[in-house]
Amino acid sequence: MDVGRRPCKRNKDKVVKLATWNVRSLYRPGALAKLKDELNKYGTAIIAVQEIRWSGSDIFDTGDFIVCYSGNKERGQFGTGFLIIKKYEHLIM
Repeated sequence: MDVGRRPCKRNKDKVVKLATWNVRSLYRPGALAKLKDELNKYGTAIIAVQEIRWSGSDIFDTGDFIVCYSGNKERGQFGTGFLIIKKYEHLIM
């Protein structure tokens, strides 16, 4: 540790906010829109979500976010996924 050194300033343009959230269900109408509003409110770039309760798996565009998810194939239970802000779309493989 260099005692005489000043702490470096953070470049706010390069800060990426990550989060995780147990949403309990995105199965209800309007739940995804409400989640996106909360993410925009806090400036979250990437969020891992649990208990989506959507069947199957897919990657789709929702306007300002890309949604990648995988759920139970038979019933609307469990499921996990990510919402990634469009700014990072080119990094998704």
